[in-house]
Amino acid sequence: MTLRKNKKRARSEKEKEARRAAILVAAQEMIADTGFDGMTMSALARRAGLSKGTLYLYVHSKEELFLALFVDALETLVIRIEQEATEHNLAELMGRVPQEVPLFLPLLARLVAVIEANVADPPLFEAKRTMHGYGDRVAAVIARISGASLERASETASVLMMAMQGAAQFDITAQRDLATVPDDLKPAFASQAFSERFPMAARLILSAIL
Repeated sequence: MTLRKNKKRARSEKEKEARRAAILVAAQEMIADTGFDGMTMSALARRAGLSKGTLYLYVHSKEELFLALFVDALETLVIRIEQEATEHNLAELMGRVPQEVPLFLPLLARLVAVIEANVADPPLFEAKRTMHGYGDRVAAVIARISGASLERASETASVLMMAMQGAAQFDITAQRDLATVPDDLKPAFASQAFSERFPMAARLILSAIL
């Protein structure tokens, strides 16, 4: 009897994980189509083939959904750093990979003021624990490559993330249609792009430890 219940529970957990993954994929597709502001929970439920009530069993708000998307994107970024980083490419990798992970930068730009500020404590704290774990993994990569202590590597990883977040916020400004910007300000707006700002910051930060 116990074995049968355990098997049923295991199948249920697999089904839940599959449904959660399908919700996140549907959300990514919807954001690509309508942008962050155009996405609603009702429309997402329809796109995912779920009732709105069922959707709310997995995420309780749009911001909680965005937080789940960010945690998944952060995991992808960290895995790539772990797999690809060497002493010779770490700074370049830190500047390039965040631009290649879908939704990572726009979610990072909105993380504190828009997303975390509107998520209830239990899912926020769970996500924070996961995010801190990913930060520890990046610090371990930096320590391994540089030979620095884990404490110094953790400080470096933290500064990199803060700089990355600031650059991601500036990147939203840089995405503005330059046709609406006065000619004398166009270079300033263009220079705020993440691709311009953060790679330089990453090189400077990592030069102190590599």
